[in-house]
Amino acid sequence: LALLLGLSSCNTSKKLTYLQDMELLKNYPVKEEREIRIQPKDKLDIVVTCKNPELAMPFNIMGGMVRTNANGEVSSVATGAEEKKGYVVDKSGCIDFPVLGELPVVGLTLEELKFMIEEKIKAKNYLKEPIVMADFMNFQITMLGEVAQKGNFSVENNEINLIQAIAMAGDLTTNAKRDEILVIRTENGERKVYPVNMLSRDLYESPAFQLQQNDVVYAKPNKAKSDGQFERRTTTISLLLTFITAISSMYY
Repeated sequence: LALLLGLSSCNTSKKLTYLQDMELLKNYPVKEEREIRIQPKDKLDIVVTCKNPELAMPFNIMGGMVRTNANGEVSSVATGAEEKKGYVVDKSGCIDFPVLGELPVVGLTLEELKFMIEEKIKAKNYLKEPIVMADFMNFQITMLGEVAQKGNFSVENNEINLIQAIAMAGDLTTNAKRDEILVIRTENGERKVYPVNMLSRDLYESPAFQLQQNDVVYAKPNKAKSDGQFERRTTTISLLLTFITAISSMYY
C-alpha cells in the first residue's frame, strides 16, 4: 500500500509541475513580444491635446479638453460627459473620428494609430503640435475549463501572457491537462487554436504565449479524471486492500 501510494504521489507531482525541463540558474533567451494590434469590435479611448488645449476640443468626443504638463503627461481631463464613450472599430475596420472623418485602424498598433492621427491633423494645419493618446477600453480575455475561476478578465496595460492569465484565474485545477492548454484566437477573420504545453519551456516560444485581446484560454480536463475512471479505480483498490487486510487479520 505504501509503495502504491508513493508511486501515485510521484506520478501526480510530475503531472502538476510547470516548466519541468528548465534548469536552475541557466540563461534562456527572451523572445521579443509581439505588439498588440487593433481588431474589429475593439473599443478605443483616443484623446487629442496640444499646448493650447482649447484648440484640440473639436477632436475629442463631446468636445472634451485635456491639459498636459511640461512632460506631456495628462494633468486634467474635461470630457463634457461623466463616462468615456470611446470609438468602436466597425466591421470594415474603421472608426468615425471627429473632424478627420472615417479612419482605417485595423491592424495598427496603438503607436501607429497615434502617429497616423497626429500626421493627419498636422497635414490639414488644424494644430501645429498635436499630442494624441490612445488606449484599449475593452481589452479582456476569457478563461474556461479546468481553472479555479472561470469568466472574462479585464487586462490593464494591454499586456498579459499565458502564465499570468492562469494565475489571474486562480491557477489550473488538478484535473487540468497541463500539456495541452488551448488558446483560441481570431486572426484576419479566422479562428485559430494554439495548443500550449505548460510542462515545457517551449511554451515561451508559442505564438499564443503572449495573449491578445479577446483570446479564449481553455484548460482541457484530464481524460481519466473527466469520465470518473480515476476515482472509481482508486475506490476499488482501496476497498480491495481493506478486504485483504480484514481477511488476513482473521487468520493471523
